[in-house]
Amino acid sequence: MKKLMLTMLIALPLLFVNCSDDDDTTETSTTYTLGEFEDSGISGTAKFVKIDSVTTRIEVQLENTPEGGDHPMHIHLNDAATGGGIAITLENINGNTGSSTTTVTKLDNNGDIIGEDINYEGLIDFDGYINVHLSPEDLATIVAQGNIGKNAP
Repeated sequence: MKKLMLTMLIALPLLFVNCSDDDDTTETSTTYTLGEFEDSGISGTAKFVKIDSVTTRIEVQLENTPEGGDHPMHIHLNDAATGGGIAITLENINGNTGSSTTTVTKLDNNGDIIGEDINYEGLIDFDGYINVHLSPEDLATIVAQGNIGKNAP
């Protein structure tokens, strides 16, 4: 009887070592293509990742960015062919890594848009596009661009 009790005392904790209620390891995400603009040679992707019901992480990865470059990015209203105002300011692309990560919960306070909440579902249905600019000093020069949300191909 003592051996049985000892075995149970040793075995019982082992039953719980590999148990986990965290079965939801599936990531909800959508990836958009950012194509080079006017032969810039810079292109890549923007991945929208659902963090929770109100938060989205936007991970941008570009290829061929110049070493030491600093590239501002924005999500604009409408599609790229139509053009539109800035809806969301994204973190600049680091030219050394070609990457940027921005956490989004709201639209910018621009014009008719007054900091409205936006979540993952709202972003993947958004009427917009992303522009990546050459530098903070040269926002007129676009190096990569891509439609997102309802405008994506």
